[in-house]
Formats: sequence, structure tokens, C-alpha cells
Amino acid sequence: MLRGAAMSLQGGLAPCAQQHQHQQPLAALRSPWLCSRQQQQRQPGRHLVVLAVRKEQTGLGRLEAAVPREQRPVNELQQLKDNVLCSWATLPLPQYGQRLLALYAGVLLLLGGPIAAQTFEPLEQPLEFFLSASTGSLLVVAVAALRIYLAWKYVGDRLLTASLEYEETGWYDGQVFVKPPEVLARDRLLGTYEVRPVLARLRTTLQVVGVGLAGTAVSLALLINSQLDADGAYGRGSARKLMTPNQITPTGIIYSPEVRDLGDLLSDDEAAEREAAAQGGVPGYCGDRAFTAFAGGERVCEKFEKTRR
Repeated sequence: MLRGAAMSLQGGLAPCAQQHQHQQPLAALRSPWLCSRQQQQRQPGRHLVVLAVRKEQTGLGRLEAAVPREQRPVNELQQLKDNVLCSWATLPLPQYGQRLLALYAGVLLLLGGPIAAQTFEPLEQPLEFFLSASTGSLLVVAVAALRIYLAWKYVGDRLLTASLEYEETGWYDGQVFVKPPEVLARDRLLGTYEVRPVLARLRTTLQVVGVGLAGTAVSLALLINSQLDADGAYGRGSARKLMTPNQITPTGIIYSPEVRDLGDLLSDDEAAEREAAAQGGVPGYCGDRAFTAFAGGERVCEKFEKTRR
């Protein structure tokens, strides 16, 4: 009987196959069983057995069908893994460290270094220049690590929670979806064994970068405070690049420790010689930015500064 049914099916489909050879490609997309049904209608004495199988949606996806696909935690986790920046956290430890080091070096060369060079001379003040550039570069690395951490923390919380908040249409119509036991078990497994190790690595990264950032910032601050000029300035344009004033009075600047008042220079030639030697042949107003600006000697002082380099 089965063999007869199969032969009947084959005989019913053969004319249909010949018909499809003469049709356009678009018409050939019609299902074969429709054509065989047409042949059956033309030949009422022939019986045809057709088996149709419809694939229905199976798995855990149908249990959370109420939540839009892009808002399901399992899909949000996959989006993190596909993201250029957030996927760094899933790399092996050596590659992860190389990415952070490359980010630090890139910011140091392209951004931190040029900005630090506006305040500190790289050749004359290498330590201050390096600490300043490193502080800015480590700050960028810390911000990037914090951004990655917050993204993984958000998805991890949504995986571990039993109730999920989502927007049904994106028009701020918030809904709450209570996860079925099967979905909750799957999400908590993902949150425990995939997200939590990543969060632990990112917390360690933030701690290490934070310690480095605090170390460079504090070291730079202590170094600057210990070598401030009389105006409280340090770095490019400070008085120490030319000479160190001994004291600044309302009437002028005194460089020699043996001179107590500028009026003594009028009657004491030896005091005037000592003061001139302390100035090193540079105009006295170059030792203070306020007096330099008042005298209009910015270009003159800059000339002496270049001569001494």
C-alpha cells in the first residue's frame, strides 16, 4: 500500500515538474503540493497523500516573547560581546592588558603629551612633563574602563533579576515582565558564569588605574608646590627659568641676599655690583610676571630665556 501511495505521489508530481520547467522563475517558487492538488482536481479518480510539517517557534524565546528582542538580557549580553569597546573585557588577560596599554600610550602621545608641553619643557623638566601627561592619559583610561564596567553591570543586573523592566513600543510605556523559571535559570547562569568574572576583572582594572592616577597626580602636585616661584607659578614662563628673586617689594625685585632695600643701590656701588651679579645680566623685572607685564618686557625676557637654553 505504501509503495502504491508513493507511486501515486510520484505520478501526480511528474506533470507538475514538467509544467514548472516552462514557467518563469518567480512562478516556479510555488509549492509542489499546490501543483499536485491542481493535478488531483483535474484527475478526480486519483488519490494523493500529502504530509505537511510546520516549524513552530520552540525554546525559551517563546517564553519571553512579550519582551522585544533587543531588550532581552540574553541579547543585550550578545550585543556587549559584539561591541568594539565593551568586548575588551572578554579578551584573554594578555590581550586585555595590551588594549589598555595601547589606549594609554595613544592618549599620551596624541593628547596628554602636547597639552603637558604647554606647561612643562619636556627636555628641561622631563619628570614634571611625564607626570602631567600620564595623569591625563590615565584619566582617559579610567573613564573608558568605567564605561565598560557600567555597561556590563547593567546587563548583569538584568540577567540576575527575577522581574524585567522593558518598553513595549519605545514610547515610554514601561512594562514589567516576570521571568518564567526556565528563563530565570538560564539568565542567572549567564550572569554568574559570564558577567560576574568580567565585572571582577573590571573592578581590579579600576583599582589599579585609580591608584596610578592618584600617584601621578599627588606626585606632580608635591613637586610643583616644592618649587613654586615668587608668583606662585611653575613651569613654562616661571621666574626660575631665568633667576630666583630673593624678595619682591612693592617698588621692585631684589635678587642678592645681601641687599635689603633697592634704595641702597643708589649710594653703595658694591651692593649694586652684587645685585647685578645676582641678576646675571638679565633685567630685574624678568623675575616677576607682574613687573614684566608692567614694563612691557615680555619679548626681552623671552630673548634672555632662549639665550640661556
